[in-house]
Amino acid sequence: MAPFRVLLVLPFLAAGCSPPPARTAAADTVFVGPIVTLDENRPMADALAVAGDRVVAIGSETEVASVVGGNVRRVRLPGVAVPGLADAHVHALAVGAQLEMLDLRALQKEEIVRLVAERAQALPPGAWIEGRGWDQGFWRPAVFPTAADLDRVAPQHPVVLTRIDGHSAWVNSQAMRAAGITRATRDPDAGRLLRLPDGSPTGMLVDDAVDLVTKVMPAPTRADLMRRLEAALAQYVRWGLTSIHDAGVDLRGIELYKELLAAGRLPLRVYVMARGSGATASQMLAQAPEPSLGDHRLAIRSFKVMLDGALGSRGAQLLEPYTDAPAEEGLVLMSDAELASLVRGAVTRGYQVNAHAIGDRAIRRALDAFEQHGGPDLAGRRFRIEHASVIDDADLLRFARLQVIASMQPGFVGEYSRWAADRLGPTRVLNVLPSAELLESGAIIAAGTDYPAADSGSPLVTLYSMVTRMGARGAPAGGWHPEQKVDVTRTLRAMTWAPAFAAFQEQDLGVLAVGRLADLTVLSADPRDTAPERLKDLSVTMTIVGGVPVFEAPAAPPATSGS
Repeated sequence: MAPFRVLLVLPFLAAGCSPPPARTAAADTVFVGPIVTLDENRPMADALAVAGDRVVAIGSETEVASVVGGNVRRVRLPGVAVPGLADAHVHALAVGAQLEMLDLRALQKEEIVRLVAERAQALPPGAWIEGRGWDQGFWRPAVFPTAADLDRVAPQHPVVLTRIDGHSAWVNSQAMRAAGITRATRDPDAGRLLRLPDGSPTGMLVDDAVDLVTKVMPAPTRADLMRRLEAALAQYVRWGLTSIHDAGVDLRGIELYKELLAAGRLPLRVYVMARGSGATASQMLAQAPEPSLGDHRLAIRSFKVMLDGALGSRGAQLLEPYTDAPAEEGLVLMSDAELASLVRGAVTRGYQVNAHAIGDRAIRRALDAFEQHGGPDLAGRRFRIEHASVIDDADLLRFARLQVIASMQPGFVGEYSRWAADRLGPTRVLNVLPSAELLESGAIIAAGTDYPAADSGSPLVTLYSMVTRMGARGAPAGGWHPEQKVDVTRTLRAMTWAPAFAAFQEQDLGVLAVGRLADLTVLSADPRDTAPERLKDLSVTMTIVGGVPVFEAPAAPPATSGS
């Protein structure tokens, strides 16, 4: 391998970005170890020097030392570094709440009922019991549960168990009584109550019907929300994330982020997608975007809107009816007129619009709105479709042509492999998460997890799933529709450079090069040299944000010899 050339000071081209340090001699830290840069001109390095929070030299250890001198702090990397990993779609407060409630992922219904019974015995009558993460795809038969399943173990406690997708809830009779839900309760415009043959509700609430119960639950205090948010942020850096895109944050959540930033307690970079409806949208549209607060630590310059529900709950809006429910085509959570108005307003004020669209009809509506109301500079808008799960053949090439970013969750293959064929049939299921086809068409995929609306929030599962087309638990064997597998290098790019591009931050993040922010994720091994089926077994050994380690895994205890 040819020696690496050290680039000293490069002109910083991104408008509105801070220039790199004027002299590499000002470096205060040198990280030493194998570094995957994702820079095509210099794909690997052995050392990286940082001044402040930016890279000022990169190359071989000898070359970097000759430039910055020997009187700097040297940190030996405990593994192989890659550009800081990003999650392009998270829900931080929901993650914090998940850490405090029952985790129901991958559990059989009987196991869930047992956990609810145990919680009911530990709580006084009337106390609410919450859980999240169940998926009937793990059950046989794979049918939705009912209130009766919970009533027998928690007759004196209102119970709300949110499905893994976050778009439906399984509640008991006590919860429905608290909410005033009866046979006479009408379905909300953007929701549905599943019903028994006599018209009485079963205890399954979909999309806006869930609000009937959540609005009567005890509201979390500001202290509760701050505790949950900080717990989530601590989890993110343990997962190796140096930046997240938080999808659908309301005014209260934005205030919490700003408070953490002001107190110096924001451990990673946050790109906020403000809620694109109600008071949040109105207030944000009345003020200018804030693309770089706290020296690129917090950005507020986009909206997230909800066009449809989730596929697992049959809320995703489809062009044709569901195969396993021919009377249903999904739900409309935002009308075309409302979407057009928001897009026009956002463009006028300089905001990005990111549309939650899972079903093929919702995706077409989003693409149509962006094309018709996005103005002449579509490329500059960097509109995004969040999830982009079921893409009709007629719309696949539109992503690249309109330069709309697909913000996808590769780990969803685990969930979709369990039931998507039932929902869509053998032909349409081929249009689910067409990752390889999108990339080959020239479209950009920004990868994320959507956790806790997913089997896992770990970016290593994202890496594993996009490469193998297997879910967090290693199923299905051989990969789900393996023709959509993506190689490791392109996947890493979808987890680093692409989220940075999707957040207008590609001049600062996503590649390790002189002048860029020194964000690194250190892994236990080079993912490019790891067998695909072992990628999820990698571990995060260090997370570095702006040249500062914000997480270090405990060192393994020394091996002891037997007697």
